Amino acid sequence: MILEKTAFRPSEPEDRLAILAVQRRAFGGEAEARLVDTLIDGPVPTISMVADLDGMIVGHILLSQLEGPEKSLALAPLGVDPEWRDFLIGTELTNRAIARARDEGWHSIFVLGDPVYYGRFGFKSELARHVKTPYPGPAFQALELIQGAVADYRGAVRYAGALDEA
Repeated sequence: MILEKTAFRPSEPEDRLAILAVQRRAFGGEAEARLVDTLIDGPVPTISMVADLDGMIVGHILLSQLEGPEKSLALAPLGVDPEWRDFLIGTELTNRAIARARDEGWHSIFVLGDPVYYGRFGFKSELARHVKTPYPGPAFQALELIQGAVADYRGAVRYAGALDEA
């Protein structure tokens, strides 16, 4: 099995070029690669994880702190090389990033993405509907890592500068 041969681990500086290449292939352009490049070196705390298959980076996920509910993260982007998309690499990266965020004491994660895909991890658009965002609608979703972290929040979220510009 591919997942058994894949190491899911925090990214390291020497992974940088491979991470950017994965993001380019996954999204077919430069925007997400530029976003990752800016956020990883930026002042905002991040969780950056890779899927390493026999020394080849085939997936990457980035979570970065956002302003809003206390100790919140934004999940963006999740990229998997198109040749490896049918092997649950994105699913495993997402599960591991959520677990790491919980272990590090984060309270919630927001994502702008497919409600069906992210719903299986516990993200809910209903939970985020009271949050003011430049991205309203069902694709804007939240996941509480601590009960009540988002449910009663009625303010805005503000993404790291690079995400706001993306």
